Amino acid sequence: MNKRWPLNKAMFWERAPFFRLLLPLIAGIIVYTSLPHPAPGILWPIFIGSFVLFVTLSFVKKISITLDAFRFVLLNTTLIGLGWGLSYYNDIQNNTDWFAKNTGGSIAVITNTPEEKDKTWKLETNITGGINENKLSRTTGKAFVYVYKDSNSFVYHEGDTIIIPSEWQPIKNAGNPFEFDYAGYCAKNNLYYQQFVAPKNMLLYNALPPNPSWVRRIHLWCMQQLALYIHDKNTLGLMQAILIGDEVNFDKEMRQAYAETGIIHIVAISGSHITFFFFIITFLLGWIKHKKYHWVKYVVAIPLIWLYVVMAGAPPSAVRSALMFSILGIGFAFQKQNNTLNHLFATAFILLCVQPMWLYSLGFQLSFLAVLSLVLFYKPIYNWFTPTHIITKALWATIAASIAAEILVAPLVIYYFHIFPTMFIVANIIAYLLMSVVMVLGMLVIAASGISSVASFIGSITVYVVKIFNTIVIWMQGLNPKSFLSLDIHTVELILIYTAIMFLAVFFLKKKRQLLYPALASVILLMTSLCYDEWVALHQRTLVVYNINKSNHIELIEGKSFAVLNTSDSVSKRNKNYVLKPAHIGFHTNSEYISADKEIFNINGQTVLILDTPVYSSKFPIDYIIINYPFNTSDIQKLQLVFTPKQIILGSNISRRETDKCIAACQASNISLYCVSKDGAFILKSF
Repeated sequence: MNKRWPLNKAMFWERAPFFRLLLPLIAGIIVYTSLPHPAPGILWPIFIGSFVLFVTLSFVKKISITLDAFRFVLLNTTLIGLGWGLSYYNDIQNNTDWFAKNTGGSIAVITNTPEEKDKTWKLETNITGGINENKLSRTTGKAFVYVYKDSNSFVYHEGDTIIIPSEWQPIKNAGNPFEFDYAGYCAKNNLYYQQFVAPKNMLLYNALPPNPSWVRRIHLWCMQQLALYIHDKNTLGLMQAILIGDEVNFDKEMRQAYAETGIIHIVAISGSHITFFFFIITFLLGWIKHKKYHWVKYVVAIPLIWLYVVMAGAPPSAVRSALMFSILGIGFAFQKQNNTLNHLFATAFILLCVQPMWLYSLGFQLSFLAVLSLVLFYKPIYNWFTPTHIITKALWATIAASIAAEILVAPLVIYYFHIFPTMFIVANIIAYLLMSVVMVLGMLVIAASGISSVASFIGSITVYVVKIFNTIVIWMQGLNPKSFLSLDIHTVELILIYTAIMFLAVFFLKKKRQLLYPALASVILLMTSLCYDEWVALHQRTLVVYNINKSNHIELIEGKSFAVLNTSDSVSKRNKNYVLKPAHIGFHTNSEYISADKEIFNINGQTVLILDTPVYSSKFPIDYIIINYPFNTSDIQKLQLVFTPKQIILGSNISRRETDKCIAACQASNISLYCVSKDGAFILKSF
């Protein structure tokens, strides 16, 4: 009689050991970015001691639950220390040569094509040197330089070396409600300072740009070839974005249409582009039939994919995707038993070791979750239906992939972009077909650029295809319900959604009924939180003075409606929407109403006066005064005598010079002054 040991299925974290390494690494990165930074000398002995002790105890073969638990704690402490240490050394603020520690002028190299703004030119620069007391010193760091426009033509180009004064200002948010955390985004990319400078106060040190890198030369050459043979502006913008990752000419309205239909991922070079490029290579190597030699496809594909990434200018999203594919590809090529999940977690672990702040990159998050979602859910969804025809199989495979990827990606899209594209299945099918055709056509345009007649003919076909596709996208954009374009969830609700998805996935895929209860509990908590959000929105009464580009815009929000109390026509509709749309979504407002024409409001027992003209009448007590006229320092004492307010609110329509004078005058007279242009939007809530 044959006797066998009982076979137990390995747990998830045993089959994917990098999962256990990835979690404490992420914890260390989060600890660094979320908590005050203690001196490294305090933490390093703990982390190094944990590592040494862990290695020492690893040689102890004694079986003990206590010893195993202690080793587990030591390993996780070491990995948390690794995440913290990598984040510390990645942070430019801890570099002794950081330019912000220099008090003199700066020498900077323009690292990208200058971007034209309404009143300035935006320069992305690397600070390479400092000038202090006529001495040069080596410095490092990145910064933005905004050069005010004047009557002269702009003379600066990528690669130029300039000398600028030391008038750095911290990159700050405008302080508007529910706005994008631009300062935080810049900080994660080691950008902390910016400068606004007049052309007369800066010097062109070297007008002859140095030879660009071969990566940049290939990228610019590809851009030029596309521009030479594709004459439609919208088509050119899409082709340059979809093929070589440069969105400089991509139409913003079309970009919004792509976002609302769920196909914005085809624009920035990411995993879908790398995958498609791999399919092309696999098709060309289709004559390799034997499974024994499938590794050849990966060995050939990996360097070609990196060449494609270089052609695209090596943007971070493309580098991340190529690196992820390379690690996965090497694992598939040389491992007999492929564990895709472990490869994916190993890829994320390596990427975060290379650049810890990629953890907060939306591109990294979306790429990782899309691949994870496909790995977990594609096969179960594909097995719902068993097509027999080759076309039906391909169509169902695309639909199954769209549904599978959306399971983990959709909550993050709602969290960041507040939209859910209801047409994503149809749009993705058409988008994948377009991407296949357009990428091939674009490559042919570049490849045939030496024969102008052929390249022009292919360019004309490309314009025709893209115009048809854009028409379809705009049509599908109109089918999306408006309520699905202003969704709002906060961080706790996002965590509850992913918790529910996790338990429900295990319940359906592994048939573990006991996990249905925590899944239902997560759903109930989520519904409770959403109902509370709705109750707050229905009972809110809030007055907001927005900080919008040297103009006043004041709104009263009551329930789920809002009234514009004052606004300026000098600001473009696009700039207003950039500020107001996130606020309206965050406040859950969905309609505008016309309120009674009045200047005094009561918010939670506090009186607010919007003052359009100077008033010199008898005393009339007011809690808050919002200044809405050209204000000067001589009015401060008069307003204080007439209204005795708790606080005076100075809108962002007051000039910077007059604002500084008012601040000094109020400080001297001990009067509370709130400056929207400096302190951010003024918000007075009912509760």
